[in-house]
Amino acid sequence: MFPFPVPGRVLTKICGLTTLTDALDAAAAGADAIGVNFYAKSKRYQPLEAAALWLDHLPSGLSRVAVLVNTPDDELHRIATSGLIDVLQFHGDESPEALQQARRYGLPVIKALPLLPDTSADSLRAWPADAVLLDAYAPGTYGGTGHTIDWTRAAALIAAMAPFPVILSGGLTPDNTAAAIAATRPAGIDAASGVEFSPGIKDPAKVRALIQASRIP
Repeated sequence: MFPFPVPGRVLTKICGLTTLTDALDAAAAGADAIGVNFYAKSKRYQPLEAAALWLDHLPSGLSRVAVLVNTPDDELHRIATSGLIDVLQFHGDESPEALQQARRYGLPVIKALPLLPDTSADSLRAWPADAVLLDAYAPGTYGGTGHTIDWTRAAALIAAMAPFPVILSGGLTPDNTAAAIAATRPAGIDAASGVEFSPGIKDPAKVRALIQASRIP
């Protein structure tokens, strides 16, 4: 999944996976990355011990992204040094200083941020990350809600941030992905609820359709 961006192609991440079958299906469909949610309050939560049973059996070209929410330092250390993770994605209330500290693990860092009324290119640039992910704002939750964001505002931010990579998230489905990409021109997209049977259980047909939609010129 890194380095970003890849000229001429939008990278795809399927997030909230909980099984080897779903991860292999995503890889076969052409996903660039899969996300594993290590937040205990998430409907898609995977303890490291459970994820370790299948993360080591994935194709080498598929990036394994740890989705982290206010993760304690000792748990972050366990995850980042497990050898099972390629990218750290911080989705909680972490500070820029916490992200800077996390860079000591030598892994690319993504910071997920809700699109708020006062979100600006300057506020996004303040994060010491290799990419930012724009998601919908939902009080009390940290992503995976299925809510879409304002694509017009997202497009303006993405253009202002160029060439810094911005990932688009928030309610992406096979039906709206092509339009979302055409409207915003992100470096990558991130989908979870829009390609599921139920939280954490993916629909392989929807995964294939979403990835195919991401490749439409």
